[in-house]
Amino acid sequence: MEDPSTQSVKTNSDQNTDSNDTLKYQGRYRGRHEIGLCPEVVASPTKVLNCEKKIKHKEFIPYKMFSMMNFPEHYRDIDLLQIVHIIAFLTVKIIVKGVSQDRPLFDESGHPYPLAEFRGSEESHFGTGRIGTIWSYSENDDKPCPCSKCQNSGNPTKVWGLIRVITAVHVVFDQKEAIRSECLFGFDSLDAVLTLLEGVGMERADKNDDRCHLSCVTHDVSLLQKIKPKWSSYPIYHSNVLKKFTALDDKLVIIVAHPHGCPKQVSIGDWTYRDETGDKSSEGHPYVKYNYTTATCQGSSGATLYILGRKWKLWYNQIHSGYDSNNRFNYSGTGCD
Repeated sequence: MEDPSTQSVKTNSDQNTDSNDTLKYQGRYRGRHEIGLCPEVVASPTKVLNCEKKIKHKEFIPYKMFSMMNFPEHYRDIDLLQIVHIIAFLTVKIIVKGVSQDRPLFDESGHPYPLAEFRGSEESHFGTGRIGTIWSYSENDDKPCPCSKCQNSGNPTKVWGLIRVITAVHVVFDQKEAIRSECLFGFDSLDAVLTLLEGVGMERADKNDDRCHLSCVTHDVSLLQKIKPKWSSYPIYHSNVLKKFTALDDKLVIIVAHPHGCPKQVSIGDWTYRDETGDKSSEGHPYVKYNYTTATCQGSSGATLYILGRKWKLWYNQIHSGYDSNNRFNYSGTGCD
């Protein structure tokens, strides 16, 4: 008989369930979101001693030290390693310098909404995100850069790039927070040379999915040239991995994040629940949420999950949403299967 902790579970929109089942489903996706408050920056999560999850800190692997040998033996695969490299390359640390007055006091389940106590303040917070789609503009496009420096100069450049960063909506809540956001690209180590991406707007903010698309700007055209091949190569490695790992008990979950504001860390675990929401994307893929054991901490909110066996490509991955301290598991926002 299959272990009930790892079975696929559908919500009451797809099957007949009583109120207790519904409450149990909702409870698996309620808890404490993992935003960090600035100015927390450390060399390693292991140096943070006042964290209630410090027992999990040993499961974080600095990205610069990560190798195939860090995978469980069954998963030591070159294509899977390349996927980690691509996701890590695209991962950014997000810093938001202020809290919107429009954040709600409570979420739909009655729990305090993240940073509700700081609404309307200058309190800075941070999380994790991942670069999505990019656009580049040239003089021929005749489209002025919207960044603050250009707008204040009176002579904005027309050679620039627009980068969509995907994260959790509780990290960057609305337009007011978007224009006070910045993303640190390349924060692989404390001595890394960083590229700063300025937030200029928000394309999407969905509280139900806990997902937002933050619009950022860069003048570094060479960065765009580095991002495109990484993004384009992902489907090849993803397809190879799907062909190699087909067993039902392959429940690997990998996360690259900035826990406690430190340089990128990789953590590996397994999912324990997979829940379909009852909805499907335009391509026919079901929308699903996950619970998982993969280590996370404050600052991991918004990080991309790589879930082995998930068929949809990089665009609509699940992202880390929070932690249930009572049941000691993590949970994602909504994404495609």
